[in-house]
Amino acid sequence: MTEGDAMYRERSAPWAVLLVPALLTTVAYVDPGNFGSNIEAGSVHGYDLLWVVALASVAAGIIQYLAALLGLATGQTLATLTAQRMGHRNRLLMWLQAEVVVLMTDLAELVGGALGLYLLFGIPLPVGACIVGVLSLLVLATGRKAAAFSAPLTLALLGVVGVCVLAVVAFLRPSPAGVAGGLVPGGLDASGVLLVVAIVGATVMPHALYFHSAVSAHTGHRPSPERAAQLRRRLGLAVAGALGVAACVNGSLLLIGAVLPTHGGIEGAHTAIAAAVGNVVAVLFGVALLASGVASTVVGVFTGQVVMEGYIHRPFSVWLRRLVGLVPPLVVLALGVDPTWALVVSQVVLALALPITLVPLVLLACSPRVMGPLLPGLPVRAAAVALVALITIMDAALVYLVLTGQA
Repeated sequence: MTEGDAMYRERSAPWAVLLVPALLTTVAYVDPGNFGSNIEAGSVHGYDLLWVVALASVAAGIIQYLAALLGLATGQTLATLTAQRMGHRNRLLMWLQAEVVVLMTDLAELVGGALGLYLLFGIPLPVGACIVGVLSLLVLATGRKAAAFSAPLTLALLGVVGVCVLAVVAFLRPSPAGVAGGLVPGGLDASGVLLVVAIVGATVMPHALYFHSAVSAHTGHRPSPERAAQLRRRLGLAVAGALGVAACVNGSLLLIGAVLPTHGGIEGAHTAIAAAVGNVVAVLFGVALLASGVASTVVGVFTGQVVMEGYIHRPFSVWLRRLVGLVPPLVVLALGVDPTWALVVSQVVLALALPITLVPLVLLACSPRVMGPLLPGLPVRAAAVALVALITIMDAALVYLVLTGQA
Protein backbone atom coordinates (compact mmCIF):
# COMPACT_ATOMS: atom_id res chain seq x y z
CA MET A 1 0.00 0.00 0.00
CA THR A 2 1.37 3.41 -0.92
CA GLU A 3 1.79 6.25 1.53
CA GLY A 4 -0.89 8.21 -0.36
CA ASP A 5 -3.33 5.30 -0.12
CA ALA A 6 -2.69 5.01 3.60
CA MET A 7 -3.38 8.71 4.06
CA TYR A 8 -6.58 8.36 2.07
CA ARG A 9 -7.71 5.48 4.26
CA GLU A 10 -6.86 7.35 7.43
CA ARG A 11 -8.88 10.38 6.43
CA SER A 12 -11.80 8.72 4.68
CA ALA A 13 -12.42 5.59 6.76
CA PRO A 14 -14.31 7.24 9.67
CA TRP A 15 -18.00 7.55 8.93
CA ALA A 16 -17.97 11.15 10.19
CA VAL A 17 -15.71 12.19 7.28
CA LEU A 18 -18.49 11.22 4.88
CA LEU A 19 -21.61 11.73 6.99
CA VAL A 20 -20.92 15.21 8.37
CA PRO A 21 -20.52 16.83 4.91
CA ALA A 22 -23.70 15.05 3.78
CA LEU A 23 -25.61 16.34 6.82
CA LEU A 24 -24.28 19.86 6.34
CA THR A 25 -25.48 19.72 2.74
CA THR A 26 -28.87 18.51 3.97
CA VAL A 27 -29.32 21.92 5.61
CA ALA A 28 -29.71 23.36 2.10
CA TYR A 29 -32.51 20.85 1.44
CA VAL A 30 -34.64 22.02 4.37
CA ASP A 31 -34.20 25.75 3.88
CA PRO A 32 -37.14 28.21 3.89
CA GLY A 33 -37.58 27.71 0.15
CA ASN A 34 -38.59 24.15 0.91
CA PHE A 35 -41.06 25.42 3.51
CA GLY A 36 -42.67 27.74 0.97
CA SER A 37 -42.75 25.34 -1.98
CA ASN A 38 -43.93 22.25 -0.11
CA ILE A 39 -46.52 23.97 2.05
CA GLU A 40 -47.91 25.80 -0.98
CA ALA A 41 -48.01 22.54 -2.94
CA GLY A 42 -49.89 20.84 -0.11
CA SER A 43 -52.35 23.68 0.40
CA VAL A 44 -53.20 23.91 -3.33
CA HIS A 45 -53.08 20.24 -4.35
CA GLY A 46 -53.53 18.38 -1.08
CA TYR A 47 -51.61 15.12 -0.94
CA ASP A 48 -51.40 14.82 -4.74
CA LEU A 49 -47.80 16.06 -5.16
CA LEU A 50 -46.25 13.95 -2.41
CA TRP A 51 -44.84 11.65 -5.10
CA VAL A 52 -42.93 14.60 -6.54
CA VAL A 53 -41.19 15.16 -3.19
CA ALA A 54 -40.32 11.47 -3.02
CA LEU A 55 -38.91 11.25 -6.55
CA ALA A 56 -37.10 14.59 -6.26
CA SER A 57 -35.46 13.34 -3.06
CA VAL A 58 -34.20 10.22 -4.86
CA ALA A 59 -32.86 12.41 -7.67
CA ALA A 60 -31.16 14.67 -5.14
CA GLY A 61 -29.49 11.65 -3.55
CA ILE A 62 -27.98 10.55 -6.87
CA ILE A 63 -26.79 14.02 -7.80
CA GLN A 64 -25.35 14.82 -4.36
CA TYR A 65 -23.56 11.47 -4.36
CA LEU A 66 -21.81 12.50 -7.59
CA ALA A 67 -20.91 15.93 -6.19
CA ALA A 68 -19.40 14.44 -3.03
CA LEU A 69 -17.59 11.72 -4.98
CA LEU A 70 -16.12 14.36 -7.29
CA GLY A 71 -14.71 16.26 -4.33
CA LEU A 72 -13.26 13.11 -2.79
CA ALA A 73 -11.73 11.91 -6.05
CA THR A 74 -10.07 15.19 -7.03
CA GLY A 75 -9.59 17.21 -3.85
CA GLN A 76 -11.13 20.15 -5.72
CA THR A 77 -14.54 21.82 -5.91
CA LEU A 78 -17.04 21.58 -8.75
CA ALA A 79 -16.54 25.30 -9.46
CA THR A 80 -12.76 24.95 -9.73
CA LEU A 81 -12.90 21.86 -11.94
CA THR A 82 -15.48 23.45 -14.24
CA ALA A 83 -13.47 26.67 -14.53
CA GLN A 84 -10.30 24.79 -15.44
CA ARG A 85 -11.99 23.44 -18.56
CA MET A 86 -13.41 26.74 -19.82
CA GLY A 87 -12.15 29.84 -21.55
CA HIS A 88 -12.24 33.20 -19.81
CA ARG A 89 -15.59 34.30 -21.26
CA ASN A 90 -17.45 31.07 -20.50
CA ARG A 91 -15.92 30.97 -17.04
CA LEU A 92 -17.29 34.44 -16.28
CA LEU A 93 -20.73 33.45 -17.60
CA MET A 94 -20.74 30.36 -15.38
CA TRP A 95 -19.71 32.50 -12.43
CA LEU A 96 -22.50 35.00 -13.08
CA GLN A 97 -25.20 32.31 -13.24
CA ALA A 98 -23.77 30.70 -10.10
CA GLU A 99 -23.98 34.07 -8.34
CA VAL A 100 -27.64 34.37 -9.40
CA VAL A 101 -28.20 30.96 -7.82
CA VAL A 102 -26.50 32.09 -4.61
CA LEU A 103 -28.57 35.31 -4.57
CA MET A 104 -31.78 33.30 -4.94
CA THR A 105 -30.78 31.06 -2.06
CA ASP A 106 -29.90 34.14 0.00
CA LEU A 107 -33.33 35.56 -0.78
CA ALA A 108 -35.08 32.39 0.34
CA GLU A 109 -32.99 32.04 3.48
CA LEU A 110 -33.29 35.63 4.63
CA VAL A 111 -36.98 35.99 3.75
CA GLY A 112 -37.73 32.69 5.50
CA GLY A 113 -35.71 33.58 8.58
CA ALA A 114 -37.38 36.99 8.71
CA LEU A 115 -40.77 35.33 8.45
CA GLY A 116 -39.84 33.04 11.33
CA LEU A 117 -38.97 36.05 13.50
CA TYR A 118 -42.23 37.72 12.49
CA LEU A 119 -44.31 34.68 13.40
CA LEU A 120 -42.55 34.22 16.74
CA PHE A 121 -42.00 37.80 17.91
CA GLY A 122 -43.90 40.11 15.53
CA ILE A 123 -40.66 41.67 14.25
CA PRO A 124 -41.22 43.51 10.92
CA LEU A 125 -40.00 41.46 7.98
CA PRO A 126 -37.26 43.85 6.70
CA VAL A 127 -35.83 44.16 10.21
CA GLY A 128 -35.99 40.39 10.62
CA ALA A 129 -34.04 39.85 7.39
CA CYS A 130 -31.28 42.12 8.71
CA ILE A 131 -31.21 40.23 12.02
CA VAL A 132 -30.85 36.86 10.29
CA GLY A 133 -28.07 38.27 8.11
CA VAL A 134 -26.22 39.52 11.18
CA LEU A 135 -26.67 36.16 12.94
CA SER A 136 -25.05 34.36 10.02
CA LEU A 137 -22.16 36.83 10.09
CA LEU A 138 -21.60 36.23 13.79
CA VAL A 139 -21.19 32.53 13.08
CA LEU A 140 -18.76 33.19 10.21
CA ALA A 141 -16.94 36.17 11.74
CA THR A 142 -13.87 34.23 12.84
CA GLY A 143 -13.08 33.12 9.27
CA ARG A 144 -11.63 29.64 8.81
CA LYS A 145 -11.42 29.11 12.57
CA ALA A 146 -15.23 29.24 12.63
CA ALA A 147 -15.45 25.77 11.11
CA ALA A 148 -15.02 24.04 14.47
CA PHE A 149 -17.95 26.07 15.80
CA SER A 150 -20.21 26.65 12.81
CA ALA A 151 -20.44 22.99 11.71
CA PRO A 152 -21.79 21.69 15.08
CA LEU A 153 -24.09 24.71 15.36
CA THR A 154 -25.42 24.19 11.85
CA LEU A 155 -26.03 20.49 12.51
CA ALA A 156 -27.78 21.36 15.78
CA LEU A 157 -30.07 23.76 13.91
CA LEU A 158 -30.77 20.99 11.38
CA GLY A 159 -31.83 18.79 14.29
CA VAL A 160 -34.13 21.54 15.56
CA VAL A 161 -35.76 21.85 12.14
CA GLY A 162 -36.30 18.10 11.83
CA VAL A 163 -37.68 17.56 15.34
CA CYS A 164 -40.01 20.57 15.21
CA VAL A 165 -41.43 19.83 11.75
CA LEU A 166 -42.00 16.15 12.55
CA ALA A 167 -43.64 17.12 15.84
CA VAL A 168 -46.01 19.52 14.07
CA VAL A 169 -47.09 16.94 11.50
CA ALA A 170 -47.55 14.35 14.26
CA PHE A 171 -49.95 16.68 16.07
CA LEU A 172 -51.86 17.37 12.84
CA ARG A 173 -52.25 13.62 12.11
CA PRO A 174 -52.53 13.48 8.29
CA SER A 175 -54.70 10.81 6.71
CA PRO A 176 -52.79 7.54 6.06
CA ALA A 177 -54.98 6.93 3.01
CA GLY A 178 -54.19 10.41 1.71
CA VAL A 179 -50.45 9.84 2.20
CA ALA A 180 -50.60 6.50 0.37
CA GLY A 181 -52.60 8.03 -2.48
CA GLY A 182 -50.23 10.99 -2.73
CA LEU A 183 -47.30 8.68 -3.40
CA VAL A 184 -48.96 7.52 -6.63
CA PRO A 185 -48.00 9.75 -9.61
CA GLY A 186 -50.93 11.55 -11.24
CA GLY A 187 -51.73 14.17 -13.85
CA LEU A 188 -50.74 17.83 -13.55
CA ASP A 189 -52.40 21.08 -14.52
CA ALA A 190 -50.46 24.29 -15.23
CA SER A 191 -50.31 25.32 -11.55
CA GLY A 192 -49.16 21.82 -10.71
CA VAL A 193 -46.26 22.08 -13.18
CA LEU A 194 -45.16 25.36 -11.59
CA LEU A 195 -45.15 23.83 -8.11
CA VAL A 196 -43.42 20.67 -9.35
CA VAL A 197 -40.63 22.82 -10.75
CA ALA A 198 -40.46 24.73 -7.44
CA ILE A 199 -40.26 21.46 -5.47
CA VAL A 200 -37.49 20.18 -7.73
CA GLY A 201 -35.61 23.48 -7.40
CA ALA A 202 -35.94 23.27 -3.63
CA THR A 203 -34.95 19.59 -3.50
CA VAL A 204 -32.18 19.34 -6.12
CA MET A 205 -30.48 22.63 -5.36
CA PRO A 206 -27.62 23.81 -7.61
CA HIS A 207 -25.73 25.62 -4.85
CA ALA A 208 -25.77 22.42 -2.75
CA LEU A 209 -23.73 20.71 -5.48
CA TYR A 210 -20.96 23.31 -5.18
CA PHE A 211 -21.13 23.09 -1.40
CA HIS A 212 -21.01 19.30 -1.15
CA SER A 213 -18.06 18.99 -3.53
CA ALA A 214 -16.20 21.59 -1.46
CA VAL A 215 -16.78 20.07 1.98
CA SER A 216 -15.91 16.61 0.61
CA ALA A 217 -12.64 17.67 -1.02
CA HIS A 218 -10.41 16.40 1.79
CA THR A 219 -7.58 14.97 -0.29
CA GLY A 220 -6.59 14.36 -3.89
CA HIS A 221 -4.86 11.02 -3.15
CA ARG A 222 -6.50 8.13 -4.98
CA PRO A 223 -7.15 4.82 -3.23
CA SER A 224 -6.73 1.31 -4.56
CA PRO A 225 -9.70 -0.22 -6.46
CA GLU A 226 -10.64 -2.26 -3.35
CA ARG A 227 -10.59 0.82 -1.11
CA ALA A 228 -12.46 2.83 -3.76
CA ALA A 229 -15.34 0.35 -3.85
CA GLN A 230 -15.66 0.49 -0.07
CA LEU A 231 -15.53 4.28 -0.09
CA ARG A 232 -18.24 4.51 -2.75
CA ARG A 233 -20.51 2.23 -0.72
CA ARG A 234 -19.97 4.18 2.47
CA LEU A 235 -20.52 7.49 0.73
CA GLY A 236 -23.72 6.18 -0.82
CA LEU A 237 -25.05 5.16 2.60
CA ALA A 238 -24.04 8.49 4.14
CA VAL A 239 -25.76 10.52 1.41
CA ALA A 240 -28.85 8.29 1.49
CA GLY A 241 -29.14 8.64 5.26
CA ALA A 242 -28.64 12.40 5.29
CA LEU A 243 -31.00 13.13 2.42
CA GLY A 244 -33.48 10.66 3.88
CA VAL A 245 -33.77 13.14 6.75
CA ALA A 246 -34.44 15.94 4.27
CA ALA A 247 -37.03 13.82 2.45
CA CYS A 248 -38.93 13.21 5.71
CA VAL A 249 -38.91 16.92 6.53
CA ASN A 250 -39.99 17.98 3.03
CA GLY A 251 -42.72 15.37 2.88
CA SER A 252 -43.93 16.51 6.31
CA LEU A 253 -44.07 20.12 5.13
CA LEU A 254 -46.28 19.13 2.22
CA LEU A 255 -48.51 17.16 4.60
CA ILE A 256 -48.82 20.22 6.84
CA GLY A 257 -50.10 22.22 3.88
CA ALA A 258 -52.41 19.38 2.83
CA VAL A 259 -54.00 18.91 6.25
CA LEU A 260 -54.65 22.57 7.05
CA PRO A 261 -57.78 24.25 5.64
CA THR A 262 -55.93 27.30 4.33
CA HIS A 263 -54.33 28.73 1.21
CA GLY A 264 -52.53 31.57 2.97
CA GLY A 265 -48.98 30.35 2.54
CA ILE A 266 -46.64 30.04 5.51
CA GLU A 267 -48.39 32.75 7.54
CA GLY A 268 -51.76 31.13 6.94
CA ALA A 269 -50.33 27.73 7.90
CA HIS A 270 -49.00 29.16 11.16
CA THR A 271 -52.38 30.66 12.02
CA ALA A 272 -54.20 27.45 11.07
CA ILE A 273 -51.83 25.32 13.18
CA ALA A 274 -52.53 27.50 16.22
CA ALA A 275 -56.27 27.16 15.64
CA ALA A 276 -56.14 23.42 15.03
CA VAL A 277 -53.70 22.12 17.65
CA GLY A 278 -52.72 25.07 19.82
CA ASN A 279 -50.21 27.89 20.13
CA VAL A 280 -47.39 25.68 21.42
CA VAL A 281 -47.35 23.66 18.20
CA ALA A 282 -47.52 26.89 16.20
CA VAL A 283 -44.43 28.08 18.09
CA LEU A 284 -42.64 24.87 17.11
CA PHE A 285 -43.45 25.64 13.48
CA GLY A 286 -42.04 29.17 13.82
CA VAL A 287 -38.90 27.88 15.55
CA ALA A 288 -38.35 25.38 12.72
CA LEU A 289 -38.65 28.12 10.11
CA LEU A 290 -36.26 30.43 11.97
CA ALA A 291 -33.70 27.66 12.56
CA SER A 292 -33.94 26.75 8.88
CA GLY A 293 -33.23 30.32 7.82
CA VAL A 294 -30.25 30.82 10.13
CA ALA A 295 -28.63 27.45 9.35
CA SER A 296 -29.02 27.76 5.59
CA THR A 297 -27.55 31.29 5.50
CA VAL A 298 -24.29 29.88 6.86
CA VAL A 299 -24.24 27.28 4.07
CA GLY A 300 -25.18 29.94 1.52
CA VAL A 301 -22.38 32.32 2.46
CA PHE A 302 -19.79 29.52 2.37
CA THR A 303 -21.09 28.43 -1.05
CA GLY A 304 -20.74 31.96 -2.33
CA GLN A 305 -17.08 31.90 -1.32
CA VAL A 306 -16.57 28.56 -3.08
CA VAL A 307 -18.15 29.86 -6.28
CA MET A 308 -16.14 33.09 -6.26
CA GLU A 309 -12.80 31.41 -5.60
CA GLY A 310 -13.49 28.58 -8.05
CA TYR A 311 -14.58 30.61 -11.07
CA ILE A 312 -12.62 33.86 -10.80
CA HIS A 313 -9.91 32.82 -8.30
CA ARG A 314 -10.59 35.71 -5.96
CA PRO A 315 -11.76 35.52 -2.36
CA PHE A 316 -14.61 37.82 -1.39
CA SER A 317 -15.25 39.32 2.02
CA VAL A 318 -18.04 37.43 3.79
CA TRP A 319 -19.14 40.74 5.27
CA LEU A 320 -19.52 42.34 1.85
CA ARG A 321 -21.17 39.20 0.45
CA ARG A 322 -23.75 39.21 3.22
CA LEU A 323 -24.45 42.92 2.66
CA VAL A 324 -24.95 42.31 -1.07
CA GLY A 325 -27.13 39.29 -0.31
CA LEU A 326 -29.38 41.42 1.90
CA VAL A 327 -30.40 43.71 -0.95
CA PRO A 328 -32.81 41.42 -2.90
CA PRO A 329 -34.80 40.23 0.17
CA LEU A 330 -35.03 43.76 1.55
CA VAL A 331 -36.34 45.04 -1.80
CA VAL A 332 -38.85 42.18 -2.02
CA LEU A 333 -40.08 42.69 1.53
CA ALA A 334 -40.19 46.49 1.23
CA LEU A 335 -42.37 46.16 -1.90
CA GLY A 336 -44.86 44.09 0.09
CA VAL A 337 -44.46 40.93 -2.00
CA ASP A 338 -46.08 37.90 -0.38
CA PRO A 339 -43.20 36.08 1.39
CA THR A 340 -44.42 32.58 0.49
CA TRP A 341 -44.79 33.49 -3.18
CA ALA A 342 -41.29 35.03 -3.13
CA LEU A 343 -39.96 31.73 -1.73
CA VAL A 344 -41.73 29.71 -4.43
CA VAL A 345 -40.43 31.93 -7.24
CA SER A 346 -36.88 31.73 -5.89
CA GLN A 347 -37.05 27.94 -6.06
CA VAL A 348 -38.38 28.05 -9.63
CA VAL A 349 -35.37 30.18 -10.62
CA LEU A 350 -33.08 27.60 -8.99
CA ALA A 351 -34.76 24.81 -10.97
CA LEU A 352 -34.31 26.73 -14.23
CA ALA A 353 -30.60 27.20 -13.45
CA LEU A 354 -30.13 23.58 -12.41
CA PRO A 355 -29.19 22.06 -15.81
CA ILE A 356 -26.36 24.60 -16.19
CA THR A 357 -24.78 23.19 -13.03
CA LEU A 358 -25.74 19.57 -13.63
CA VAL A 359 -24.17 19.19 -17.08
CA PRO A 360 -20.58 19.99 -15.97
CA LEU A 361 -21.03 17.87 -12.83
CA VAL A 362 -22.21 14.81 -14.74
CA LEU A 363 -19.52 15.21 -17.42
CA LEU A 364 -16.81 15.40 -14.76
CA ALA A 365 -18.20 12.67 -12.51
CA CYS A 366 -18.61 10.28 -15.47
CA SER A 367 -15.05 10.80 -16.72
CA PRO A 368 -12.64 7.94 -15.92
CA ARG A 369 -9.70 10.32 -16.31
CA VAL A 370 -11.11 12.69 -13.68
CA MET A 371 -12.48 10.14 -11.25
CA GLY A 372 -9.92 7.35 -11.47
CA PRO A 373 -10.85 4.40 -9.23
CA LEU A 374 -13.72 6.43 -7.73
CA LEU A 375 -15.61 6.44 -11.04
CA PRO A 376 -19.28 5.70 -10.16
CA GLY A 377 -20.90 2.57 -11.50
CA LEU A 378 -22.71 2.48 -14.83
CA PRO A 379 -26.25 2.47 -13.29
CA VAL A 380 -25.47 5.66 -11.36
CA ARG A 381 -23.98 7.34 -14.42
CA ALA A 382 -26.96 6.35 -16.56
CA ALA A 383 -29.40 7.61 -13.92
CA ALA A 384 -27.55 10.93 -13.71
CA VAL A 385 -27.71 11.46 -17.48
CA ALA A 386 -31.43 10.61 -17.47
CA LEU A 387 -32.05 13.07 -14.64
CA VAL A 388 -30.31 15.89 -16.50
CA ALA A 389 -32.49 15.22 -19.54
CA LEU A 390 -35.68 14.99 -17.46
CA ILE A 391 -35.02 18.19 -15.51
CA THR A 392 -34.17 20.06 -18.74
CA ILE A 393 -37.44 18.90 -20.34
CA MET A 394 -39.36 19.91 -17.21
CA ASP A 395 -37.82 23.39 -17.29
CA ALA A 396 -38.60 23.75 -21.00
CA ALA A 397 -42.21 22.75 -20.36
CA LEU A 398 -42.58 25.43 -17.69
CA VAL A 399 -41.02 28.09 -19.91
CA TYR A 400 -43.45 27.13 -22.69
CA LEU A 401 -46.43 27.35 -20.33
CA VAL A 402 -45.32 30.77 -19.08
CA LEU A 403 -44.70 32.14 -22.57
CA THR A 404 -48.10 30.92 -23.78
CA GLY A 405 -49.85 32.37 -20.72
CA GLN A 406 -50.92 29.01 -19.32
CA ALA A 407 -48.93 29.29 -16.08
